[in-house]
Amino acid sequence: MRKIRIGNRWIGEEEPTFIITEIGSNHNGRLEQAKRLIEASKKAGANAVKFQSFTPEELVNPKILNDHAQWVKNPAWDMLTKLQLPVDWYRELKEFCDKLEIIFLSTPFDIERANLLNEIGVDAFKIASGDLTFYPLIKHIAKFRKPIILSTGMAYLNEVKRAVDVIKDEGNEKIILLHCVSNYPAKLEDANIKAMITMRDTFNLPVGYSDHTLGYVVPLGAVALGACVIEKHITLDRRMEGPDHPFALEVAEFSEMVKKIRELEKALGDGKKKPVVREMPERKFARRGIYAKFDIPRGKILREEMIKMVRPAYEDGSKEPQEILNRRTKVSIRKDEPVTLKKICEEI
Repeated sequence: MRKIRIGNRWIGEEEPTFIITEIGSNHNGRLEQAKRLIEASKKAGANAVKFQSFTPEELVNPKILNDHAQWVKNPAWDMLTKLQLPVDWYRELKEFCDKLEIIFLSTPFDIERANLLNEIGVDAFKIASGDLTFYPLIKHIAKFRKPIILSTGMAYLNEVKRAVDVIKDEGNEKIILLHCVSNYPAKLEDANIKAMITMRDTFNLPVGYSDHTLGYVVPLGAVALGACVIEKHITLDRRMEGPDHPFALEVAEFSEMVKKIRELEKALGDGKKKPVVREMPERKFARRGIYAKFDIPRGKILREEMIKMVRPAYEDGSKEPQEILNRRTKVSIRKDEPVTLKKICEEI
């Protein structure tokens, strides 16, 4: 699997998990709250923060059909108007992140916002699950030749393949795929973390998980199964008004999740089956060696009833009875002494 660099971080197999706080709309339209969330993300140990870059006009239709087949005002319009990221915030937030040494990311939902993000120098782009089939936007972003983190909620594998092909057709191979369940919150029984493995094996790309479940058991499970990226919503207080607060992690919880992920990474190891350095003394004291049950004279043919297998196992001791049985001793072996190949003849 290839590795992909975002900012000063490599993402891929054998690299530490890249952890993103999804701030999304949890700034509630207040710049100072956005900055507090960035500071909290840094303190929690995240590698990047992510916002959402949209305007109501470019994201939703102002009218929708109601249950009575009547065209009415889209109820999301006012909320999106309130929660959109003002243009004059972008550079200020990017510079604020640079100062704190945390990576600034945002998900553009239209070409104009994608251009704005590129102009301020973002290191990578995130594409939302809902835009997995919005090929004009995907093509436009791919042409920047910057890494793309592609969420795949609601998608079949063939739809993911199509989006990956669209990006690669523009000469961009820097793709990270995130499995995602596009419910807010999502249920544990729908998490299907193993789908992430399917995408990794199918596309040979770094994969991760964008999680909307309550708590953080799913991110831990995803890391255990090979996630290179974890994205999770963060909030200052779940009781705040707004669509993303109720299922987000509060700052202390996010910090605990990061701590658990880093502990889990230590436990995962490199996958090579071999003793660790601290196990080596136990090889002698936990394994069994062959000892004499009683005094055995020189010249005696060893039989099974003359030996015992007990701990410890000395390195120069015999490990298997067939190595010594039915062979003659070259020297006397006292009771409870190890029976070694040096003490017996090669043949009867």
